[in-house]
Formats: sequence, C-alpha cells, structure tokens
Amino acid sequence: MRPILAGLLATVMGMGACSGSHEPQRVVASRAPAGGPTQPGVDVPALLNLSIDEMNARVGPALPLPTDFVDPTVTAQSQRSGALDSMALFRSRGLAMIVAYDHRSREVNDLLLLGSNESDLMNRARLQLGADRYLVLPVFQVRRPTQLLGLRVLPVALNQ
Repeated sequence: MRPILAGLLATVMGMGACSGSHEPQRVVASRAPAGGPTQPGVDVPALLNLSIDEMNARVGPALPLPTDFVDPTVTAQSQRSGALDSMALFRSRGLAMIVAYDHRSREVNDLLLLGSNESDLMNRARLQLGADRYLVLPVFQVRRPTQLLGLRVLPVALNQ
C-alpha cells in the first residue's frame, strides 16, 4: 500500500510543479475599442493623403534607406536609374515604413510597412482589409519568396 501512496503523492506533486503556480503572474492588458485614442501604433490610413513634407512633420524626420534595401516590386532597371531617390524610411511607434513619393509633386504614392507578421502589422497600422480608401497587398522578400517582407498600402482614388 505504501508504494501506491508514494506513487500517488509523487504524481500529485509533479502536477503541481507543472501547474505554473510558482510562475510570476502575467498581466493581461485589456484592449481599448478600435479607433480609440489609446490604441497603440500608427494611423496609416490618415497618412496616405499627406505629402512627403507633411509626413516628415507628422511622423518625424525621414531616415535614409538601408543600403541593401531591395523593393521586390520595383524593377532592377528603375532601381539602378534612381527610383529609390523618391523613397524614405520612417520609424514611428515601433513601425518601420518605406514611403514612395513623387519627387516633383511631393505626393505620397504608397507605403511599405516592414515586418514578417501580417496580423501584427495590420493591427499596429490600424488597417482593415476591404477598406474603400486603400488596398493592402503582401510583399515577399526577393531572396526568400515565401517570407513576408511587409505590407504595401496603396491609396485608392475615389473619383475614378
């Protein structure tokens, strides 16, 4: 009878060791309602109608593109001819964005949100699939075409 009692006691103690009862408590933050002022991230849809100069004022100063950056949706010829001169990198609230703009008109053409987690990017950028004002397209890495580079956000002209 003692071996059975010892085995039962060892099993119960083993279960207690795996229960997580001795781990620190994790605090679960409640989510604010969508669109609320406390929602973290960047309101990317609000940035689509800005000029590059207004983007500098609202998001912060533009940073140089990384020297090894390759946009897989831009042809190699246009990258060699200087199309990347009309692109700028912005970092705001943990979100990295490459903004393509028209050098003459200063109008923003599209945003490329960098990251490998589509759901996280959508949440932090406050984007919704099926929105009327913009399209969201996945962009994959050049050398690893199954790996997400980020999400391209294209404004949609409403008066077409």
